[in-house]
Amino acid sequence: MTLENITNHINANAAAITENLAHESIEVHKYLMQKFSRTNAAEDLLFQFLYRSFYRLDNAGLTAEFKTAYFNIFEEERANQHPNIKAILQKLRNFKNKKGQENVQFSFATKLANTINNSYPIYDSEVARVFGYSRPLDKDFDKKVDKYLLQFQHIREAYDKILAENLLKPTIELFNNRFQGHSLPEMKRLDFIFWSAGKLLKKEVATRKEPQQLDLASA
Repeated sequence: MTLENITNHINANAAAITENLAHESIEVHKYLMQKFSRTNAAEDLLFQFLYRSFYRLDNAGLTAEFKTAYFNIFEEERANQHPNIKAILQKLRNFKNKKGQENVQFSFATKLANTINNSYPIYDSEVARVFGYSRPLDKDFDKKVDKYLLQFQHIREAYDKILAENLLKPTIELFNNRFQGHSLPEMKRLDFIFWSAGKLLKKEVATRKEPQQLDLASA
């Protein structure tokens, strides 16, 4: 799907996309960012709990050891305004999931990087759906991560172009009207908009796949 097709689709569905976002999500994100700026992420259990809940870290089948390492990396990377996503994943790869499997938690690595520097977009299944991307199936760690990074770089370039050329003006105006005084940076607004667009696309696909029921009353 071309960037023009993507932006046209989002602008055509701007009302549904913005209405699909909850005020609570905006406020929780703002609180997390404020909390992160003045706390030690490796030690602050309240921050960790809110972060895990907001980004559904506890729903990914990850071990306590993984989560401890993850929040330790927050502190290690805090002063680095250019987090190296592949290096973060290298640090986490030895922590297998609850099934004993090695897995690449690319989305959570981008969420960590985004918290440190919001010019890094968030990559998740909803955003990937909007761009027509699928999860790399390579078993080799480096090959899989490199394919993820190519997708991530394309998304980052697309977001930069959208902001530079104001390609989502109608949608962003609706977003600003719905969440007045939100004070979110431009990139974070796109994170929310693309996540919501992907969520709605998922619902649309699921609806199309539902078997049609027979109207027995009129049969």
